[in-house]
Amino acid sequence: MLGLIIGTGSIGQRHIRNIRKLVPESRFIFLRKGGRQDELSASINAEVTDNLDHALGSKPDYAVIATPSALHTDVLIPLIDAHLPFYIEKPVATRREDVNAIRFRLKSSSFKSPTLVGCNLRFLPALQKARALLNDGSLGTVLRAGFTAGQWLPDWRPQQDYKNGYSSNREMGGGVVFDLIHEIDMVRWWFGEFERIGSVLGNFSSLGIETEDTAAIVMGKNEGPPAVTIQLDYISRKPVRRYEVVGELGSLVFDLQEKTLMQITKDGSEAVNCGADGFDVSKTYELAMREFFEAIKAGAATSQNILDGLDSVELALNVYERTIQ
Repeated sequence: MLGLIIGTGSIGQRHIRNIRKLVPESRFIFLRKGGRQDELSASINAEVTDNLDHALGSKPDYAVIATPSALHTDVLIPLIDAHLPFYIEKPVATRREDVNAIRFRLKSSSFKSPTLVGCNLRFLPALQKARALLNDGSLGTVLRAGFTAGQWLPDWRPQQDYKNGYSSNREMGGGVVFDLIHEIDMVRWWFGEFERIGSVLGNFSSLGIETEDTAAIVMGKNEGPPAVTIQLDYISRKPVRRYEVVGELGSLVFDLQEKTLMQITKDGSEAVNCGADGFDVSKTYELAMREFFEAIKAGAATSQNILDGLDSVELALNVYERTIQ
């Protein structure tokens, strides 16, 4: 198989490693500015081009898009026109006009090829187990839920100056709402769509960046949890990713740093068995890529196609548009 790789930074390289593990015979063509060769391309004998038409002319079997999110649409439209299966990193887009353009092209081209959006936390066994418990009614009627994620930005990618990184650049789609869209996507995955949304966003810290470093979001459903909060930040000195769901019969508490999923009832607390890899985020990337290749082979849909990914982007855009002044 021939794979077109668009974006060979750290996440793109992770995807290449997983593809070579899953499909050892896979060959690669890289789309890069200036057609730049380097040690990576040489080590796997990858062709390199700076021309997307040339890359598509090589008849790749699939594409992986791992460039900054604000740049996705420019390459995504031609891939849709070529009816090429693709794996695209989250978020799919960061502007409403891009969302509209992608939706229009998907519909007008009658695009049917398999796609997968890289919200890899959907593949974490502990979160899949939590979703199953929510769906089987174990908690009774869910009345509120809280999702918290944050990390001190300078510690996130210590190999680079955080002020020059994607997260600090508004034009590239940075800021906690899109950078930490996992939580916004998780809320949709667990509970569906929301009718009521409000938020407080801002640059409140001393980090000196142009994007928002803090977000407090409140959502409600007419049929579902009436009160859901999402708190995101670049300022937590100790990394945190913690979700709590409260129902009339009990609660669930997921804590990634503590590697626990607790089910709480009137009789006490019990740790939910999530398996040996229940909290191993690194393995979720391989699981997601495995599903993508299985979908290509079967000509089937994946668990999060491009339309589902666009719905999460639209929810994030609604968060920006419904801020409380």
